[in-house]
Amino acid sequence: MKSTNRYGVLVFSMMAIAIGTTLFSAGVGAQEEGWQITRADYGFKNQRNEVTDILKDLIGRGGVNGRVAVSNQTMGGDPAIGKDKSLHILARNRRNEEREFNYNEGGFVEVRVFNVRRDDRDERPANYGGRDHDDRDDHTANYGGRDHDEWNGLRIIRGYYGVQGRTFNVTDVLQNRIRDGVLSFVVTNSALGGDPAIGAGKTLIVVYRHQGKESATAVREGNTLTIP
Repeated sequence: MKSTNRYGVLVFSMMAIAIGTTLFSAGVGAQEEGWQITRADYGFKNQRNEVTDILKDLIGRGGVNGRVAVSNQTMGGDPAIGKDKSLHILARNRRNEEREFNYNEGGFVEVRVFNVRRDDRDERPANYGGRDHDDRDDHTANYGGRDHDEWNGLRIIRGYYGVQGRTFNVTDVLQNRIRDGVLSFVVTNSALGGDPAIGAGKTLIVVYRHQGKESATAVREGNTLTIP
Protein backbone atom coordinates (compact mmCIF):
# COMPACT_ATOMS: atom_id res chain seq x y z
CA MET A 1 0.00 0.00 0.00
CA LYS A 2 2.81 2.38 0.95
CA SER A 3 4.64 1.47 -2.25
CA THR A 4 1.53 2.29 -4.30
CA ASN A 5 1.17 5.67 -2.59
CA ARG A 6 4.82 6.49 -3.23
CA TYR A 7 4.42 5.57 -6.88
CA GLY A 8 1.33 7.79 -7.17
CA VAL A 9 3.14 10.75 -5.59
CA LEU A 10 6.12 10.21 -7.92
CA VAL A 11 3.92 10.14 -11.04
CA PHE A 12 2.03 13.26 -9.92
CA SER A 13 5.29 15.13 -9.25
CA MET A 14 6.69 14.21 -12.66
CA MET A 15 3.49 15.40 -14.37
CA ALA A 16 3.58 18.70 -12.46
CA ILE A 17 7.21 19.29 -13.44
CA ALA A 18 6.46 18.49 -17.08
CA ILE A 19 3.50 20.88 -17.18
CA GLY A 20 5.51 23.64 -15.48
CA THR A 21 8.38 23.20 -17.92
CA THR A 22 6.00 23.37 -20.89
CA LEU A 23 4.35 26.56 -19.64
CA PHE A 24 7.70 28.17 -18.88
CA SER A 25 9.05 27.28 -22.32
CA ALA A 26 5.93 28.66 -24.00
CA GLY A 27 6.26 31.93 -22.08
CA VAL A 28 9.94 32.31 -22.91
CA GLY A 29 9.24 31.43 -26.53
CA ALA A 30 6.62 34.17 -26.81
CA GLN A 31 9.07 36.73 -25.43
CA GLU A 32 11.86 35.56 -27.74
CA GLU A 33 9.68 35.98 -30.84
CA GLY A 34 10.56 39.68 -30.75
CA TRP A 35 7.44 40.91 -32.55
CA GLN A 36 8.03 44.29 -34.19
CA ILE A 37 5.00 46.45 -34.86
CA THR A 38 4.54 47.37 -38.52
CA ARG A 39 1.10 48.96 -38.20
CA ALA A 40 -1.53 49.60 -35.54
CA ASP A 41 -5.00 51.14 -35.72
CA TYR A 42 -7.72 51.80 -33.16
CA GLY A 43 -11.45 52.18 -33.60
CA PHE A 44 -14.65 50.47 -34.72
CA LYS A 45 -15.14 48.85 -38.14
CA ASN A 46 -14.11 51.46 -40.74
CA GLN A 47 -13.95 54.30 -38.18
CA ARG A 48 -10.34 53.82 -37.18
CA ASN A 49 -7.28 55.97 -36.46
CA GLU A 50 -3.73 54.91 -37.20
CA VAL A 51 -1.89 54.75 -33.88
CA THR A 52 1.37 53.06 -34.91
CA ASP A 53 3.67 55.79 -33.61
CA ILE A 54 1.69 56.36 -30.40
CA LEU A 55 1.75 52.65 -29.58
CA LYS A 56 5.45 52.25 -30.37
CA ASP A 57 6.26 55.16 -28.11
CA LEU A 58 4.18 53.87 -25.20
CA ILE A 59 5.61 50.35 -25.54
CA GLY A 60 9.15 51.70 -25.96
CA ARG A 61 8.80 53.52 -22.64
CA GLY A 62 7.69 50.34 -20.88
CA GLY A 63 4.05 51.26 -20.34
CA VAL A 64 2.74 51.27 -16.77
CA ASN A 65 3.82 48.20 -14.82
CA GLY A 66 4.74 46.55 -18.10
CA ARG A 67 1.36 47.11 -19.76
CA VAL A 68 -0.25 49.69 -22.05
CA ALA A 69 -3.95 50.35 -21.47
CA VAL A 70 -6.18 50.34 -24.56
CA SER A 71 -8.37 53.42 -24.18
CA ASN A 72 -9.35 56.64 -25.92
CA GLN A 73 -6.88 58.51 -23.69
CA THR A 74 -3.83 56.39 -24.51
CA MET A 75 -4.74 55.93 -28.19
CA GLY A 76 -5.04 59.66 -28.84
CA GLY A 77 -8.80 60.17 -29.07
CA ASP A 78 -12.17 58.55 -29.78
CA PRO A 79 -12.61 57.67 -33.48
CA ALA A 80 -16.08 56.14 -32.97
CA ILE A 81 -18.01 57.77 -30.13
CA GLY A 82 -20.35 55.38 -28.34
CA LYS A 83 -18.94 52.26 -30.00
CA ASP A 84 -16.95 49.40 -28.50
CA LYS A 85 -13.54 49.88 -30.06
CA SER A 86 -10.53 47.64 -30.54
CA LEU A 87 -6.81 47.94 -31.16
CA HIS A 88 -5.52 45.99 -34.16
CA ILE A 89 -1.76 45.38 -34.43
CA LEU A 90 0.12 43.89 -37.37
CA ALA A 91 3.61 42.70 -36.40
CA ARG A 92 6.56 40.79 -37.83
CA ASN A 93 9.12 38.62 -36.02
CA ARG A 94 12.78 37.80 -36.68
CA ARG A 95 11.79 35.03 -39.09
CA ASN A 96 9.82 37.57 -41.11
CA GLU A 97 6.55 35.90 -40.12
CA GLU A 98 3.52 38.17 -39.75
CA ARG A 99 0.91 37.99 -37.03
CA GLU A 100 -2.17 39.98 -36.04
CA PHE A 101 -2.89 40.98 -32.44
CA ASN A 102 -6.29 42.30 -31.34
CA TYR A 103 -7.16 43.96 -28.03
CA ASN A 104 -10.56 45.24 -26.96
CA GLU A 105 -11.05 48.70 -25.49
CA GLY A 106 -10.43 48.46 -21.77
CA GLY A 107 -7.84 45.72 -22.20
CA PHE A 108 -4.06 45.84 -21.92
CA VAL A 109 -1.11 45.25 -24.24
CA GLU A 110 1.76 43.35 -22.61
CA VAL A 111 4.93 45.33 -23.40
CA ARG A 112 7.19 42.24 -23.24
CA VAL A 113 5.52 40.77 -26.34
CA PHE A 114 6.84 43.51 -28.64
CA ASN A 115 10.22 44.96 -29.55
CA VAL A 116 10.53 48.62 -30.48
CA ARG A 117 13.79 49.72 -32.04
CA ARG A 118 15.05 53.29 -31.76
CA ASP A 119 15.41 53.50 -35.54
CA ASP A 120 11.69 52.78 -36.03
CA ARG A 121 11.23 56.56 -35.84
CA ASP A 122 13.14 59.55 -37.11
CA GLU A 123 14.65 61.19 -34.03
CA ARG A 124 15.81 64.40 -35.74
CA PRO A 125 14.79 67.56 -33.93
CA ALA A 126 13.04 70.29 -35.87
CA ASN A 127 14.77 73.56 -36.77
CA TYR A 128 13.80 76.03 -34.09
CA GLY A 129 14.33 79.21 -36.07
CA GLY A 130 18.10 79.03 -35.69
CA ARG A 131 18.03 78.48 -31.92
CA ASP A 132 19.54 75.45 -30.30
CA HIS A 133 16.69 73.12 -29.39
CA ASP A 134 17.84 73.03 -25.77
CA ASP A 135 17.40 76.78 -25.39
CA ARG A 136 14.44 77.76 -23.23
CA ASP A 137 12.30 80.88 -23.22
CA ASP A 138 12.05 82.99 -20.10
CA HIS A 139 8.77 81.31 -19.14
CA THR A 140 10.60 78.03 -18.49
CA ALA A 141 12.66 79.57 -15.73
CA ASN A 142 12.72 78.03 -12.28
CA TYR A 143 9.77 79.30 -10.25
CA GLY A 144 10.98 79.65 -6.68
CA GLY A 145 13.06 76.49 -6.91
CA ARG A 146 10.25 74.40 -8.37
CA ASP A 147 10.47 72.75 -11.76
CA HIS A 148 8.34 74.36 -14.49
CA ASP A 149 6.52 71.06 -15.11
CA GLU A 150 5.48 70.90 -11.47
CA TRP A 151 4.43 74.55 -11.55
CA ASN A 152 1.88 74.16 -14.33
CA GLY A 153 0.96 70.50 -13.80
CA LEU A 154 1.58 69.65 -17.46
CA ARG A 155 4.63 67.83 -18.76
CA ILE A 156 5.29 66.88 -22.37
CA ILE A 157 6.89 63.45 -22.29
CA ARG A 158 7.31 63.15 -26.03
CA GLY A 159 6.06 64.84 -29.18
CA TYR A 160 6.68 64.11 -32.84
CA TYR A 161 5.27 65.53 -36.04
CA GLY A 162 5.07 64.10 -39.55
CA VAL A 163 4.12 60.82 -41.17
CA GLN A 164 5.43 57.35 -40.41
CA GLY A 165 9.15 57.18 -41.14
CA ARG A 166 9.45 60.96 -41.65
CA THR A 167 8.99 62.77 -38.36
CA PHE A 168 10.53 65.56 -36.31
CA ASN A 169 11.00 65.29 -32.56
CA VAL A 170 9.13 68.37 -31.30
CA THR A 171 9.08 67.64 -27.57
CA ASP A 172 10.95 70.82 -26.62
CA VAL A 173 8.92 72.97 -29.02
CA LEU A 174 5.72 71.82 -27.33
CA GLN A 175 7.09 72.30 -23.82
CA ASN A 176 8.11 75.85 -24.70
CA ARG A 177 4.59 76.62 -25.94
CA ILE A 178 2.90 75.86 -22.61
CA ARG A 179 1.33 78.98 -21.10
CA ASP A 180 -0.32 78.98 -17.67
CA GLY A 181 -0.52 75.21 -17.67
CA VAL A 182 -2.22 74.98 -21.08
CA LEU A 183 -0.85 73.98 -24.49
CA SER A 184 -3.04 75.29 -27.31
CA PHE A 185 -2.16 76.21 -30.91
CA VAL A 186 -2.95 75.39 -34.54
CA VAL A 187 -0.80 72.52 -35.84
CA THR A 188 1.23 73.86 -38.78
CA ASN A 189 4.72 73.43 -40.21
CA SER A 190 5.72 76.92 -39.09
CA ALA A 191 4.44 76.38 -35.55
CA LEU A 192 6.46 73.18 -35.24
CA GLY A 193 9.69 74.34 -36.84
CA GLY A 194 9.59 72.83 -40.32
CA ASP A 195 8.07 70.34 -42.74
CA PRO A 196 9.33 66.76 -42.24
CA ALA A 197 7.32 65.36 -45.17
CA ILE A 198 6.70 67.90 -47.94
CA GLY A 199 3.40 67.37 -49.71
CA ALA A 200 2.09 64.80 -47.23
CA GLY A 201 -0.71 65.24 -44.70
CA LYS A 202 1.03 65.19 -41.33
CA THR A 203 -0.01 64.41 -37.77
CA LEU A 204 1.22 65.70 -34.42
CA ILE A 205 1.41 62.99 -31.76
CA VAL A 206 1.86 64.00 -28.13
CA VAL A 207 2.44 61.84 -25.07
CA TYR A 208 2.04 63.92 -21.93
CA ARG A 209 1.44 63.81 -18.19
CA HIS A 210 -1.12 66.09 -16.55
CA GLN A 211 -1.65 66.10 -12.80
CA GLY A 212 0.06 62.72 -12.55
CA LYS A 213 -2.00 61.02 -15.28
CA GLU A 214 -0.32 59.95 -18.52
CA SER A 215 -2.24 60.32 -21.80
CA ALA A 216 -1.66 60.62 -25.53
CA THR A 217 -3.33 62.57 -28.29
CA ALA A 218 -3.02 62.92 -32.05
CA VAL A 219 -3.96 66.03 -34.06
CA ARG A 220 -3.87 66.36 -37.84
CA GLU A 221 -2.13 69.25 -39.58
CA GLY A 222 -4.39 72.32 -39.73
CA ASN A 223 -6.38 71.43 -36.62
CA THR A 224 -6.00 72.87 -33.12
CA LEU A 225 -4.23 71.04 -30.30
CA THR A 226 -5.45 71.87 -26.79
CA ILE A 227 -4.09 70.17 -23.66
CA PRO A 228 -5.60 69.71 -21.14
